[in-house]
Formats: sequence, C-alpha cells, structure tokens
Amino acid sequence: MSLAQESQAADYKETRKLEIDKKLDVSYCIPLWLRDEQMAVNIANVKGRLEPQYDKRTDEIAIVCFGPSLNDTWEEIKHFKYIMTTSGAHKFLLERGIVPTWQVEVDPRKHKLALLGTPHPNVEYLIASTCHPDYFAALNGFNVKLWHVFDPGDEAIRHLPQGEWALTGGCSAGLRALTVARFLGFRNMHIFGMDGSSGASGKHAAEHPSQAKQSFDTSYNGVTYQTTPGFLEAAKQTWHELDQMGDIVATFYGEGLVQAMAKDYVPKGRKGEIIAVQKEVCTTDEYRQLNTQLHKDKLEYGVGGGKHANTVIKLAESIKSHSILDYGCGKGYLAKAIPFPIWEYDPAIPTKATPPRAADLVVCTDVLEHIEPECLEAVLIDLHRVVLKIGYFIINTGPARKTYADGRNTHLLQEGRAWWEKRLSKYFKIGKIIEQGPLLIVLVGRKDAIKKKKKVV
Repeated sequence: MSLAQESQAADYKETRKLEIDKKLDVSYCIPLWLRDEQMAVNIANVKGRLEPQYDKRTDEIAIVCFGPSLNDTWEEIKHFKYIMTTSGAHKFLLERGIVPTWQVEVDPRKHKLALLGTPHPNVEYLIASTCHPDYFAALNGFNVKLWHVFDPGDEAIRHLPQGEWALTGGCSAGLRALTVARFLGFRNMHIFGMDGSSGASGKHAAEHPSQAKQSFDTSYNGVTYQTTPGFLEAAKQTWHELDQMGDIVATFYGEGLVQAMAKDYVPKGRKGEIIAVQKEVCTTDEYRQLNTQLHKDKLEYGVGGGKHANTVIKLAESIKSHSILDYGCGKGYLAKAIPFPIWEYDPAIPTKATPPRAADLVVCTDVLEHIEPECLEAVLIDLHRVVLKIGYFIINTGPARKTYADGRNTHLLQEGRAWWEKRLSKYFKIGKIIEQGPLLIVLVGRKDAIKKKKKVV
C-alpha cells in the first residue's frame, strides 16, 4: 500500500473495478496525532537536516521504486552515477551489488523497517520526520538527514521547527522522492519501478510485509491493469507532481499503469512551482539565550502581564470565549491574575517554549518592541496564525531601562505609530490604536488573506 490508507476498498469489493477518472477517497495511513508524536521524537533525536541545492545539476539520477517492473529493469540502474531508492528498492539493489547514493523514506509505519534491510555506510539516508522512530534507531551511526512533509494545517506548521524545510509531494514514497531529487538540484530523472499496478511478482518487486490483500481492475487505453485505490491515486497524482516541477525531464522504465500513462503525458511548460517551504525564524538561538539569561538575572523582567488582566477579561467576555493565549508571556503574571486557565508561550522560558496553538484572543504586551528586526515579519506571520478573532497588542515605542548582556537596549525596535501601523496592517485588520505616551495599545482582527514572503526552492 502507499501512504494513502485505502479506506474505500470495501466499496469496490463487489465490482472489483476502479474507474480511473473517478476521485478515490483515501486517507493518511496513521492517526495524525501519532504522526505528530513521531515527528517530535525524531526532531529531538536526529541532528542532520536535508538542505536544498540551488544550483542546477546536469547529472542524470535514477529514482528507484519497489514496483514489480524493477525485476525487469534493475540491471540498467548500474549505469547511473546517482541512485535514489525508496521503500524496499534499497534492499533489492544492495542484494544485487548496486549501492544507492540515497535512500528516501516517508511512510510512518513500523513495517518499513523490514523493507530497509541492512544499512550501508556509503548510502545517505534521507528520512522524513514522520517515519517510525524504530526506523531511525536502525540507522544509528549511519549518515542520516531529516526532512519534513509539508502540511498546511495549523498543527503541522506549529510542530515544524523554525528555519527547517518542509517538502511537498504526492501520496507515495516514490512521488516524494521526485520532490527530494529536485530539492537536491536534479532535473533529469530516470524512474524505475513506479508502476501503479501489479506485475509478475505481485504488487511489489519482492516480498512486502504489509501489502494490500485485494486487487482491482482498472482500464487505461483499452488495457486492464490490476491495482488498488492507493496505487491508482498515486498514479494519477504523478502528473500533477511533475507539473509542479515543470523544469524536469522524467523518463519511465518498465511496463505498468504509470508507464502507460507516461506515454500520453504532455508537460504544461511551467518553470516550476513551490516544492518546498522553509519555516520562518522567529528568534535566533543567541537572542533567545540572552532573554533567558535576563529573566534569570532580573527578577523584575517579564512580570508586567498581570496589570492587563481586567482588560483581557473584558475582551474575553465581549467575544464570549475563554480561549486566550499570552504570546510572550514572560514569567506568566497575566495567567496568575486571571481566574481561569489560559495558554502561555515564550521562547525564552524553557517550560513555555512549545509553539502555541491558535486562540480566539491573543494577548501580546510588551513583546513586539523586543523582536529582532530581521525576525519581525516571521513573528507577525506566526501571530497571524494564532489570532483567531482578536489580538490585543501593547507596543512601547521608546527605549527600555534595561540592556542585554551584549550592551543592546532591550527594545530593539523603537519606532512610531505610523511605522507599526504599516507593518501590522499587512497581517491584521486594525480596529483601534490608542496612544498613551510611548505606548501603543492596538486592537486587531484576523485578516484571512495575507501575502507571505516564503523562502522556496
């Protein structure tokens, strides 16, 4: 099976036939909460990260999947300098004396470990953070680089570490390997074992511990192929993924449904769309450490939240919600002054540094003036993510009385109303700004459509 759980298999049991033009209802193969838990473990345990190659590579690359046609074509792979395997193709080639350059895995299920085989010291393992922790444990001591699967959902974005890359792609490991290869700069791709259908050896090139038990007929250009809902959906997504990477040339080897569809594929001539997104950096490690140290050295630092409690309670009553986030909470005095629980976030407080969930009311007082100038846009993007209804911001436009250990005033941004209004309006609907001496008291609403400045490949 592919990464798509074949949830509609029972619906086709009677007809034993899949219509190739019909949208198939497939879902992710494990619960999303489990995916997120596996990501958290792997992010903490794995040090290496996959980085993009911006320069165009003229070399050819063989991308080797585990479809049954691999039995007929594997000897041709010997001629390639660069080889990227997925799933059981890694073990398949090693058993035949061919050492891959890279192994890509994205499937989060534990059975993938049985398909890995014995790791090889000359292979670089490019493993998605969604994969089972046991898979990483089996690669301990080998060359492993972590990458992330792009998911636009709030929970996935929240768990993605700042500064790291998330890659797009389809619902199978083979389709994801295409994106990974492009991320590494390859444009000339030769694709083996990406069949989308059964062959002489069954659904895969060799034994598979968790393949779909059922098969279904589907017809393409008058030829009937044995497939599954997951296989067929991946086959149809292939052409969308190639169009997303419009600057690549793909050559398919072997016989199968995907190879037959490839003969009719006409590229749309795009120069290439977004295939990877880097999460914005909201604070540098050095600056976070400076703030953490200041919190320890100055007991009076970060204790002003409580004085806003009455206003926050009234705002919560106005929207009839106790869903409140204190963004940049410091020592947590707002939470101490409110008679019901609220969420807290502050990257400089280790116990409160977990990226926050969104809330109806987001309080951000005496925070924005402390942000590193190069990180302000990233922080505003993150605030936009968490503000569901109302944002209550207080910004000091003048200098602070405190300095950091490096001598800088703790108010890194000392700007006036017009400057802040221009930047906030990019991400929020500004309802009211009240000036009280050097303070700006700002009420904002959510702006649904914003333009983000993304770092992309």
